[in-house]
Amino acid sequence: MSNENDEKNRGKFLTSIKEFSIPWKEFLSPNLLFLIVWISFLLYSFIWAPKDQLGYGFGNYALKDVGPVAWTLFNLVGAMALLYAAIIFIESRERFIPGWIFVLAAMGFGMFVLMPYFALRGVWKKNPKTKKTWFIRIIDSRTLGIVLHELVFGLLLFGIIAGTIQGDWAHFATLFTENSFTHIMTIDFSLLCLFYPVVIWDDMKRRDWKNCGIFVIFCIPLIGGILYLIARPRLPEGKIFTS
Repeated sequence: MSNENDEKNRGKFLTSIKEFSIPWKEFLSPNLLFLIVWISFLLYSFIWAPKDQLGYGFGNYALKDVGPVAWTLFNLVGAMALLYAAIIFIESRERFIPGWIFVLAAMGFGMFVLMPYFALRGVWKKNPKTKKTWFIRIIDSRTLGIVLHELVFGLLLFGIIAGTIQGDWAHFATLFTENSFTHIMTIDFSLLCLFYPVVIWDDMKRRDWKNCGIFVIFCIPLIGGILYLIARPRLPEGKIFTS
């Protein structure tokens, strides 16, 4: 009798392992690319990036010191994190890895923390949530897209106009070559823009809006992402994207 119970328990244990299946094939194909880019970015930032000669960093990156162009870019990194939040907070209902933690950290550290999420996001929940809570309705609203549009375009206009009037572009070039924080931040912003279409395309499939022609427009760095958040259809109640 004891042997029969042991066999049954062993069978239940093996079944539970099989049910918790991780899509290794998916993880080892596109997601491996994100892991390689992340490691490469870390190595470059700590080993090969220009050594800091000016002393500007996260705690003292003031407008009067670094100028309007660099200051605008510094704030656009945080704005890009908000653009990611408008999709990843919804996506977190479906993924085993809680993406919202990475998004909040990305407001300060950008792709340094988002890239590991991209590498791990292929694991799905067995029973994802489908209800649109009040928070999801806010994230999914067109109003949020419009607010982010005003924020981003306000920053862009300030940076371009103030930078041109003050002749700050040459100063920004100096910061890029002589200040490690500005150098890494610029590359970080470029990566944030480069990989945003990945979550846009998944979000379009979540909404049954698979239009490659329009998707190309949404791939335009920064501006395309803003346009997507305004134009995307509202998420249907109970709709979950699982593949």
